[in-house]
Amino acid sequence: MSKVFGCILPFLCVAALATENLHPILPPTTGIAVQGAFELDEDVYSLDMDVAAEYAIIPRYLSLYVDGAFRFLGVSYEYSTEGYLHNYCNLHVNGFNETYAGIRVLPVSFLGLNAGWRFPPGEGSQKNRFHRLNIEPFSYLQFSRTLSLGTAFRYNAFLEDKNYKPGDEIGFKASLVWKLGWNDTLHTGWQLSEVFLYQARIEESENRNLARAYRKMDDKYHGYKMKFDVTRFFRMFGRSVGFGINYEIHDGTIFGFEAGHRIAIETKLY
Repeated sequence: MSKVFGCILPFLCVAALATENLHPILPPTTGIAVQGAFELDEDVYSLDMDVAAEYAIIPRYLSLYVDGAFRFLGVSYEYSTEGYLHNYCNLHVNGFNETYAGIRVLPVSFLGLNAGWRFPPGEGSQKNRFHRLNIEPFSYLQFSRTLSLGTAFRYNAFLEDKNYKPGDEIGFKASLVWKLGWNDTLHTGWQLSEVFLYQARIEESENRNLARAYRKMDDKYHGYKMKFDVTRFFRMFGRSVGFGINYEIHDGTIFGFEAGHRIAIETKLY
């Protein structure tokens, strides 16, 4: 398994250029997840394939990860009958979304650090077009054999591009993982998880093409994301394989001016 992921991970880092995936806070492990996702965001209907891979160099202590996605289709459609009939349909360019890559360490059983970098998207997205550094110290608490809780604080800093500098952001993340009918030896059973993220911009972005007095963008926005996931794991081909469904919602101006919804069918391999 380690040899397989040792080959897959470098390829994904280069080729898999994702809207940021909300993962529950868990110890570093080796695994891969693939999902097909349907999203409605800012009146754009999209169909994506997401890939998330993690390779534990030292299981439960140190791992490398990458999240990527490809947008197969993006369509915006509007219909109005206010005094007239109007139909509007726009087919957006498909392509790679942004990529997230980083490292997770858990030096003690309950405290760790996640450090990651976001690479700008290809043609699949018109958002998040700036390089971003994410620093995220986290805590992990194993309440019982089947119940765990994770919390994290995050700080995001962005690189300037074309004389435009996004403001720095802070956030808080929490996750709950509950296992039902779980077999620790075979790694089979039900797994339910919930992840919550609140994020806020703490300084205004700047357009440095303008005179200093007019650079501030008045965009100290904030918002939240929530994700619910249900997965059933089976023992197949000598591995733990999971099949599940998840739903994500985001709201707040930092993520867009309308609430967004995302539903996906997923497969996981550990």
